[in-house]
Amino acid sequence: MRTERSSTRRTKGPGLSRPLAWAVALHVVLILVLTVGFDWWKDDPTPPSGQAIEAEVIDPAALDAAREQMEAAEQAREQAERERAEKAEAEQRRIADLQRQREQEQQRAEQAAQQRRQAEQAAAEAAEKAAREREAAQQAAQARQKAEAAERAAAEKAAAQQAAADKAAAQKAAEQKRQQEVAAKAAADKAAVQKAAAEKAAADKAAAKAAADKAAAAKAAADKVAADKAAADKAAADQAAAAAATQRADELGAYVAAIQRQVRARWRKPLNWPQDLKCNVRVKLLPSGDAIDIRVESCGGDPVFFESVQDAINAASPLSVPKDIRLFNEEFRNLPFTFKADAP
Repeated sequence: MRTERSSTRRTKGPGLSRPLAWAVALHVVLILVLTVGFDWWKDDPTPPSGQAIEAEVIDPAALDAAREQMEAAEQAREQAERERAEKAEAEQRRIADLQRQREQEQQRAEQAAQQRRQAEQAAAEAAEKAAREREAAQQAAQARQKAEAAERAAAEKAAAQQAAADKAAAQKAAEQKRQQEVAAKAAADKAAVQKAAAEKAAADKAAAKAAADKAAAAKAAADKVAADKAAADKAAADQAAAAAATQRADELGAYVAAIQRQVRARWRKPLNWPQDLKCNVRVKLLPSGDAIDIRVESCGGDPVFFESVQDAINAASPLSVPKDIRLFNEEFRNLPFTFKADAP
């Protein structure tokens, strides 16, 4: 567009300079006529006497024609100036329009780019949100699967336990029935034997009365001897049991006292600790004397005191326990133990 405008201006240049040259020439002629030949327009001038003046007569029609040409040239020049100004203004308007169009297009491009960036950002955010939602859904599905698996496992375990309980109940009922049948058969056999013996005794009663009386007397004597012996044996057995019980109690007391001393030695008593506190615990022990579990039964409602006793028992392990595995199993495997804060 700029190249076309430049070429148009160059082609119009000579056409505008020619009228301008004519206008300048006519102005020069008009000035000469007005300054030099103004007196020529007067009627019959009287020349001074004694001097001859030569003058050139100018045709008024030619002067009018020249004036008209100059006016026409001026009008043409003004018209050309107006057309040039209008064309320049139109060109400026066109350039301004093109500039506005370029600015509008640039603004639209920027708006489109901004919209595209916003759309891309929105798409990225939507994709990220969708990814988070998918991950949350997967986690929820996994949690649901775990919960369902746990429920199935619990149901299967409960069913197995119920089946085992039903089987044990059935076995117990069958055993009770068998024992009842055995007892009934034994009672029936006993009754039959007793009946047969009674019948035989009745048949032999008369013949055996003397022998029975004699046997009764002998039996009474023997029963008295047996009773005396049984009483003596029972007294000896009771005395031996009492001695064994006393010995067992003394042995148990010795072990418990030793354990009390071990724990007492390891117990760290805080300052200003009450003297009358005691703690009843149950200690699960191994045959080696190592404590594997300590549970509180009553400890004055003071968890700090229980923790101090628990720490002392653990620190004192292995505890003093009997080597006799039977005695250990009966008395020390699950040992009830009372720790007193004011014990010596």
